Amino acid sequence: MKLFKALLAAAERGEAVQMITLVGAPEESRASLGQMLVLYPDGRAEGLLVDTRFTEKVLEQSKACQWDQPKVMPISYDQQEYRIFWNCLTSKMRAVILGGGHISQPLASFLAQLDYEVTVIDDRPEFANRQRFPMAKHIICEDFTKALEQISFDNNTAVIIVTRGHRYDLDCLRSIAGQRAGYLGMIGSFRRVKAVLQLLKEEGVSTEWLNALKTPIGLDLGAQSPAEIALSIAAEIVAHFKGGRYLPLRSLGGRRNG
Repeated sequence: MKLFKALLAAAERGEAVQMITLVGAPEESRASLGQMLVLYPDGRAEGLLVDTRFTEKVLEQSKACQWDQPKVMPISYDQQEYRIFWNCLTSKMRAVILGGGHISQPLASFLAQLDYEVTVIDDRPEFANRQRFPMAKHIICEDFTKALEQISFDNNTAVIIVTRGHRYDLDCLRSIAGQRAGYLGMIGSFRRVKAVLQLLKEEGVSTEWLNALKTPIGLDLGAQSPAEIALSIAAEIVAHFKGGRYLPLRSLGGRRNG
């Protein structure tokens, strides 16, 4: 009952939680069948499978494999065969917009209409307020670094960096460096982007993580106005999560939306 309450609380917080259930065991361990282990995005684990050593073995395997689909997996332990069922209880799609400027307003509107739970962060009260962002679920008016300490990301989170300057971009990137999100993008000119990436690389941020950063952000729509730029960003986010090919439908030989 305690684990189910924890799962419910995690769902209410919008977290993606991994659930591992023991579904196969040798005769002498049949009493352990149905035991559950819950893994949270911040690395915490609750529950026990068989015993402490077996639980640690399962945790190591789940972290190493980074599964993305429900599956039953065999595990050998003390010369016996066990089976576990892994599943991820996915959270609602979320968008964290870092910066409350002129592009962020239409972007928040587009993403809210796409059923994303939108969070907007800016350190200026005149930009981070309900009047500018009535569609946002959360509005945080605080220093970017401090605000990001309050937020966890998962595979259903899009993080969009559209701050007012190079310094704030770096603050955001340094705060989240190494964290995994479903989508991570940053606005900026090619020159500005190159300088930011080079500096972070020199500071020790992994090349793998930097390569996953989509920047300059957005699709080439010929966008010029804030709303057009926001549309190009929203389009890239949709294509990323839905597995789109970033191509006109007419070039795909009959494939259609839906």
